[in-house]
Amino acid sequence: MSNRTEHIIDEYRSKVIEGKTINLVPFTPADSNKVVEIRNRDKNKYFLHQTCDLTVEDQNRWYESYLGRKDDIYWCIYNKSDVFIGTIRIYDIDEASDICDQGSFMIAEEHSKGGPYALEAEVLTLDFIFDVLQIHGVINEDRADNKVMNNLSKKLGFEFKKKTTIRDVEYNYYLLTSEAYKLRREKFVELIDYFGEDRL
Repeated sequence: MSNRTEHIIDEYRSKVIEGKTINLVPFTPADSNKVVEIRNRDKNKYFLHQTCDLTVEDQNRWYESYLGRKDDIYWCIYNKSDVFIGTIRIYDIDEASDICDQGSFMIAEEHSKGGPYALEAEVLTLDFIFDVLQIHGVINEDRADNKVMNNLSKKLGFEFKKKTTIRDVEYNYYLLTSEAYKLRREKFVELIDYFGEDRL
């Protein structure tokens, strides 16, 4: 990985990305309690294929290993009232292959209808991948029975490539290129502006 990309990752691990309805706040152990609480909800455990409850200690140990990697950024999603509502992550950032993965995406159910939070979280991370990191492709692996995530991926322009199996569970493997995303981006920005918190 180039010095440029490592510098960007270091910078954005301590830099808030501000949107219209949400902010992406880099994860630190100060958020471990909130992350563990949302990840341990039955529905999220199911779709993340998480087989047991996590503890704050587990999350903090993960953070220590995360600090040693330079191909990974994990954000907490906060609404504009500074309420934690979820998480999103990009990882396996690979300059040589010009690709990365997106995952760990959750919006708390009680907040999911409060604004275009899921859509804006996607737009902010995709803008970061394509415009800041200048990576050309993004992989999403959505659990095959997660209708919400599969629909969102398709609307964003992710192209279905194949079925894949991860720990005996079927996933849909999608790829989004920067060109395909940029053809749709303006429509998403207009939706975020229209349904932004100032209209709620």
